Amino acid sequence: MTTPPLPTNKTSQVTLSQLKSQQETIEQWANQQAKLRRFQLNFPDLSNSFDPQWAELSKVLRNLCEFEENRGGLSPNTLSMLAFVVNKWDQHCKSIQAYSFPIHPPMLLTWFKSLKLKHELKINTLKQYRAQLSLFHKLMGVEDTTKASTIVTFFKSLAKDEMELTGSQVIELQAKPFRKAHLEPLMKHWGDEKQALSFRDLTVLTIAYGTLLREGEIGKIRKKHINIIENGDINIERVTSKTSITPEPKRLTGRFSEIVIKYLKLYCHDLGEEDFIFCWLTVKGARPKKYRQTPMSGMTIDRIYRRAHDTLHSEEINLDQGITHRKVWSGHSSRVGALQDGYKTGLSLTQLIQLGDWKSNEMVLRYLRGLNNDQSPNLVLQAD
Repeated sequence: MTTPPLPTNKTSQVTLSQLKSQQETIEQWANQQAKLRRFQLNFPDLSNSFDPQWAELSKVLRNLCEFEENRGGLSPNTLSMLAFVVNKWDQHCKSIQAYSFPIHPPMLLTWFKSLKLKHELKINTLKQYRAQLSLFHKLMGVEDTTKASTIVTFFKSLAKDEMELTGSQVIELQAKPFRKAHLEPLMKHWGDEKQALSFRDLTVLTIAYGTLLREGEIGKIRKKHINIIENGDINIERVTSKTSITPEPKRLTGRFSEIVIKYLKLYCHDLGEEDFIFCWLTVKGARPKKYRQTPMSGMTIDRIYRRAHDTLHSEEINLDQGITHRKVWSGHSSRVGALQDGYKTGLSLTQLIQLGDWKSNEMVLRYLRGLNNDQSPNLVLQAD
């Protein structure tokens, strides 16, 4: 006789009040989940995408049901990308009248080749697609097709093949550095606190450069997270970060803290402690109440960087940073620029890692790779 997965109550012990209490708990939990961003994302309908003859189908459906219970605790950004790629794969399979799952290596390889040839996707985009399908295999609890030898070899040869065909390096573009030399003239251009939107933009960029917070963290700063210290410095408390669930607070001082304090006094005095300091701000400096619980989006932060780029470019300030960087600043630009400034001032590798809350030196070395040639450490060796 098999053991049931859950304990069975004696019939005489089950009461209507107990059943009602359990149902209330389930409903309350569901209501709480509905408020979380990861449960507001819609996954593609895969009801007709699984081969009914698949030997592991029952296990897969059970694992995906368990995943749906808590969405794996994954971040909304990860879930959004996962849903996007799975939907892409599912739509491709339906277009050729094939089941999407299980994924067969030859079919997946042909799809990757098609994405590269017909749609001209970049190598890094293909790698992202592969990573998301690998994650979905993990969620299903089955052998990872993306790690099949044919797929591994395909990705290993991509960059080499492209270099041979084009005679050029395959360059992985990264965010264009936004450095202190760019922030300082913006403090003059946008330093008039009476101009609500431009001063808001300056405050965003000041925090971004001074703290190296990611754009998602900046948009979600609540008023209660700002702690003004007696000496005029500011501590920005953080609930979580991409690499830690117990991150250290970020500190601003001098001109940086002065700008933020002015912004708080002028445009955040009516906000509650739970409201986001970068919620919607009108041209006249008003904060509509129904939007105070809506954080600033990454797209809005990207637009702020583009406005900054246009402002400085119009005055012919040198913005050229080399072929490894994108043409316009974006939400990650301050992390790249501040890191490069830190390297230039002589910070140690450990300090550079601490600057951006990285777990290792991998991203640090990648961002430093984009330094101009006249800042190369090789020049130190050649100095008299």
